[in-house]
Amino acid sequence: MKTPHRARSFALPLAGLALAAALAAGCSGDMSQQLASDPNLQARVMEVISGNGGMAAQMADRLLAADSTRGMLVGKLLGNGDAAQAVMLSVAKNPTMLDGVIGLAVQDPAMKEHVLTLLKGMEMAGGAAK
Repeated sequence: MKTPHRARSFALPLAGLALAAALAAGCSGDMSQQLASDPNLQARVMEVISGNGGMAAQMADRLLAADSTRGMLVGKLLGNGDAAQAVMLSVAKNPTMLDGVIGLAVQDPAMKEHVLTLLKGMEMAGGAAK
C-alpha cells in the first residue's frame, strides 16, 4: 500500500528531527570538556560573548568576582597599552579614584618619596610659569 502524499510529507521532517535528536543525545557529553578541548568551539563561544554587550558584561562580572581570575584580568588589562591608557585616563579624570591611588601609593615609603618628588617638580614648574 502506498503512503498518501500528506503522510509522506510529515515522515521526512519527523525522521530528520529524530536523527537530530539522536545525534544531539550522542554528542551532548560534558560541555565544559568539549569547550576545553575544542579550539573552534572556544572561538565561537568567545565570538558570541564578545559580540553581545550584555553577555560580555556578565562575563566581566564573573571574571572580576574571583581573586584568581581578577588578578589575571587586571594583568591583561594593564599589559595592553591601549587598555592601560584608558584606565589611567579614567583615574586621572576622577578625583575620588585619583585620591585613592595616591593614598595607596604613599603607604609605601619609596613610592611616597617618588610622589612627593613629582609634586615638588610640578610645584616648581608651576611657579616658574607664573
